[in-house]
Amino acid sequence: MSSAPAWDKDGFPVTHPEPWGRHGAFTTIRVEGDPPRPLFLDAHLNRLEESSSLLGMELIATKEQILERLTVFLSSLLLPAPFLLRICLFEDCLGFSSRPANTGESSLTGKILRHLRPVPKAKSTADKELYGRLNELDLTREDLLLVHPEEEVVLESATSNLVFAQGNHLIIPEQDILPGIVLGKLLEVIGRDFSLERTSPRLDELPTFDEIILCGSGREISSFAAIPEADWQSRSEKTFLHLRETYGTLKADHA
Repeated sequence: MSSAPAWDKDGFPVTHPEPWGRHGAFTTIRVEGDPPRPLFLDAHLNRLEESSSLLGMELIATKEQILERLTVFLSSLLLPAPFLLRICLFEDCLGFSSRPANTGESSLTGKILRHLRPVPKAKSTADKELYGRLNELDLTREDLLLVHPEEEVVLESATSNLVFAQGNHLIIPEQDILPGIVLGKLLEVIGRDFSLERTSPRLDELPTFDEIILCGSGREISSFAAIPEADWQSRSEKTFLHLRETYGTLKADHA
């Protein structure tokens, strides 16, 4: 089987299209273990359906059909775990692709991009302005910090949700963002260890934060070391290490 297979509405194999700039929904899933096991798969498939609905798309494959094809794909894939699996649901085809996964990093550099995703709560392949730029980055060392182009508040990164730490007080954006699966899992448990505030900080407020942490399926729990354009540098790893340990426990409980 191809490393990036795709099927049309009738289930016949087709060439996987270039996703960015094409109308469609997608989700990215971390796969671990032997045999390979997609983490939080049901939540990802639900979000794929939700994104498709928000984008006004007609579903061309059911969850059961996707699972059936996914089982065959994972059993034939030679890429060692952990790796990332992207499922794209377009108007005329379903496609899978995979790539190696990075581990949680604490030395990322942030670059500012003033951008508001057209439908923030949906993962859309049509957003070429955002996802097309990721090829310009070394994603093992860099990520884009998305800033609302009119309100100058920080929303999320190109790959992850963000957590801003001031001691034990965490500020977590809620509006105009994709409500990520990893962040959702953390929010279920971290309220007992931290005080939480759901708002988006202004760009000029970043120097007041000790840590800026990224939470996502690809990066898992990572953190910025510096955002030069905002004159910000990390002053601690305390919250990063705590959230990474907490997420590790959540993954183990999910196994």
